[in-house]
Amino acid sequence: MRIPSPALFSSALFLILTSCGGKDDQAENTTVPDSSASSALDSILLSEAPEGAVDITKARQNPIPGTKVILSGKVMGNVNPIIQSRALLTLGDPAKITSCDLIPGDDCKTPWDVCCADPDIVKASIATIQVLGESGKPLKIGLRGIAGLRELSNLIVVGEVAEGSDQNNFLVNATGIHVTMAQTGGDGIPKQ
Repeated sequence: MRIPSPALFSSALFLILTSCGGKDDQAENTTVPDSSASSALDSILLSEAPEGAVDITKARQNPIPGTKVILSGKVMGNVNPIIQSRALLTLGDPAKITSCDLIPGDDCKTPWDVCCADPDIVKASIATIQVLGESGKPLKIGLRGIAGLRELSNLIVVGEVAEGSDQNNFLVNATGIHVTMAQTGGDGIPKQ
């Protein structure tokens, strides 16, 4: 049996997650995470923001697998940027794409889907972040709620560019994640 390449997996994941009207995978999650997956996630949380972070668009310019990176971004880029049953999320470049909560008069119920942005710009401005287990596959536990992580949270991710990454598919194996508060709308209240 042939195993699909990481690039093919990332492309398929992007297409699935960016399709309009997708179901919230949180509602369908019936997997109970094991304690080793929870411990692995706890071990990558960073209490202090690492220095030297670059935006996603800059990091995507040289996507050589194995390259160490420190990225800053915002959890956004599609309707379900946080996969509930796997340690995977989409991180967007807020210098290139704007979440709907920051657009005056936009009452979108899922502002992280960046539905008003040009799809080509969105694709060029996101990274798929994954936390791998000992098997070399994403942990079977979601990242939502870890240290308050949610849609629209700002993150700094330390890791390395994953095999199969290129300028069209940017996949990062995270070894450290620092979570900051979600951005707020014009009223100063965090939007969800």
